[in-house]
Amino acid sequence: MQEITLTEAEAGQRLDRYLRKLLPAVPLGAIFRLLRQGDIRVDGRKCKGDLRLTAGMKVSLRLPAAEIRPAPSRPSAGGTNGRDDLDVLDLLPSPDLGPARGRAAADSPLAPRIVFRDDQVLVVSKPAGLAIHPGTRQEHSLTGWLQTQRLGVRTATFAPAPAHRLDRGTSGLVVIGLTPDALRGLTAAFREGTVDKVYFAVVHGVPSRPTGTITAPLWQDPDADPRAAKVLVDERGQPARTDYELVKQGRHMALLRVQPHSGRQHQIRAHLSHIGHPIVGDHRYGSIAEVGRGFLLHAGELAFPHPRTGKKVRYSDPMPKDFHKLLDPD
Repeated sequence: MQEITLTEAEAGQRLDRYLRKLLPAVPLGAIFRLLRQGDIRVDGRKCKGDLRLTAGMKVSLRLPAAEIRPAPSRPSAGGTNGRDDLDVLDLLPSPDLGPARGRAAADSPLAPRIVFRDDQVLVVSKPAGLAIHPGTRQEHSLTGWLQTQRLGVRTATFAPAPAHRLDRGTSGLVVIGLTPDALRGLTAAFREGTVDKVYFAVVHGVPSRPTGTITAPLWQDPDADPRAAKVLVDERGQPARTDYELVKQGRHMALLRVQPHSGRQHQIRAHLSHIGHPIVGDHRYGSIAEVGRGFLLHAGELAFPHPRTGKKVRYSDPMPKDFHKLLDPD
């Protein structure tokens, strides 16, 4: 029998939803059966799945091995060694959101730089080349780095996580929710469009107009080659709007200040390629230049309602030096 004492981070949610997150390898029907049988209790009593949790409650679990379906993403620990009951800790979501090799060490060139931190949110500057989440071809990830930091609230069902994504080749600002309420508030702000995002991009060529708006619909090609454009301008796609402004002009390149208003995947990359000015180094979307990093797109400004106060806060991150070097070659 295992016992977990709930904290404020788990308070307010239904018991069945909490158990779904706590035991991702156990089917929902099995969870309800365990509740009916009394193998899962709260404060020593049988309860139903719609019970609202409060801080201080004690959840006791006794899980027969026959009820357990191994989670596909978790490596085998060598079986249950003949036990009739499986330790619930073997079934909890792994606190490591990426493999050990996915962690960017604090002194690594791919380690993010902390821009702001309080008890609710963390804002970091992500270098180009650092993925947000681990993958088969990524040696480092932001979520892997987060696991090396003693930041925020950590429970059996929650760990601090980014509220949005940046492509691996894009550098710049990422905001992370350090508590369940903060992460919910931040993701809601992105979903509802109350977040202001400004990017800077070095593109091939110089736009004919110093300012412009691109409103071409974007469609994600499910059969795209991994090396080709994943998002295309196509009437089958969803509406998308991107504003741009010429900041600086070089001989064969230009620096643009870009504001996406729709939040579509690869929106800036696809829209700038569509008007004939692909981002330098972005081979998927038409660039033939090698820049020694991902590509020259930088999330330089970010403003969002603080999840605790509701007041909009703003942060900025200077462009990497190579942006200016390409525009002002020696």
